[in-house]
Amino acid sequence: MEKDALRTVVTDFLNNHRKAVFATVDKEGGPHTSLMLYVVDGDLNVYFGTRRAFGKYEQLKQNPHMSLSVIEEKLDPLRVVDIRGKAEEIAPDEHDMWFEHFKAKNTSKYYVEGADDFVMFRVRPTMIRWLDATSGELEIVPVL
Repeated sequence: MEKDALRTVVTDFLNNHRKAVFATVDKEGGPHTSLMLYVVDGDLNVYFGTRRAFGKYEQLKQNPHMSLSVIEEKLDPLRVVDIRGKAEEIAPDEHDMWFEHFKAKNTSKYYVEGADDFVMFRVRPTMIRWLDATSGELEIVPVL
């Protein structure tokens, strides 16, 4: 599959799913995972929100390198997008714009939305790979 076509497939997949397993590094250097709601933009940057009171906020401030996996919620065929990147807190002057973008694309109930310490993050991917077994064989293809 051509790179542009693959990117379209991955973008469509990410836009049709809204939950991901995020992995961060805790203060002891160990792995930490959590289920997160997300959206992507046209450049496949990932946006999500959290609270400063939550562990992942401090983990991302200490070590912004993280990964996430979006897994199709059916057994067969297996389709997954894995993304690695660096999370950056969205500046206060951009926060409302990106949160409105988030809510327009992800209509899930957002449980932390009204919290005083709510913040948004952007993950700029450094690696994206597509895992697809629709052909009967598992293909693992780098996207970025």
